[in-house]
Amino acid sequence: MKLTCDDVRDLAAGFVLGALDAEESAAVRAHLADCPEAHAELAELGGVVPYLADSLEPVEPPAGLRDRLLAAAASASAGEPRVAEASSVTPIPFPSAEDRDRRAAGRTRLGTWALGIAAVLAIAVLGAWNLQLQARLNGAQADLAAAEAYQRGIAAVLDVGSQSGARTAFLAAGKPGVRTGGVAAAAPDGTVVMALHDLVPTAGSEVYEAWVIVGQQAPVALGGFTVGSDGNGLLRASTTLAEPGAVLALTLEPLPGATAPAGPIVSSGSLVAPTS
Repeated sequence: MKLTCDDVRDLAAGFVLGALDAEESAAVRAHLADCPEAHAELAELGGVVPYLADSLEPVEPPAGLRDRLLAAAASASAGEPRVAEASSVTPIPFPSAEDRDRRAAGRTRLGTWALGIAAVLAIAVLGAWNLQLQARLNGAQADLAAAEAYQRGIAAVLDVGSQSGARTAFLAAGKPGVRTGGVAAAAPDGTVVMALHDLVPTAGSEVYEAWVIVGQQAPVALGGFTVGSDGNGLLRASTTLAEPGAVLALTLEPLPGATAPAGPIVSSGSLVAPTS
């Protein structure tokens, strides 16, 4: 008996159940040995059948059901109603050791496939988690770098502010809800150092410009600087106007070299003389 691929597909369920007769089973095996197609349906059914056998509780059929089914089958094949004797029906053969080994191998292959899929999913999940962790780590490292940069600015301000006769100022944000701030110090020789944090990074030709304002006089430019992604700014300048009560201010200007503030005040504070 020579079978086609369609024949094997039709017989697949009976084959994995061990319900085919010897000739049909041999024909299926012969086809599978020479056929270039994988016939995945056999592997799928071979995995489902053991699962059902393991997961379902056996149920005792009603008395007489077997005889009625056999009689109905015999009547249908003969084309007329008649009762078939149970002894005249060829029993379904129990799967051979070879069949059982083959099905066990099929289940093992499917189990290996399932474990492979689980491994891929686990790698994908771990990969996504690793990316999130790396992003958080990169963010933490960026925050640490920004804090260290601002700390260096604070150290520069302290070097000036610790001199005898120096004036200091706390720089507050120019509007509510903004975290920009910093500290500044002016030495008796006119050296001014300003350190600021949480500034919006500059873009294009933008610069932050520092100003000193004495009383009602016009602001005097101290110099400008750009800001990177860490949001820190540090300015060193020199002026004879940094007296107690003078205001140090910072604005964001569209171009460097401004002689008068064009933008709003970003941060400002008044210089205070040290207390004795």
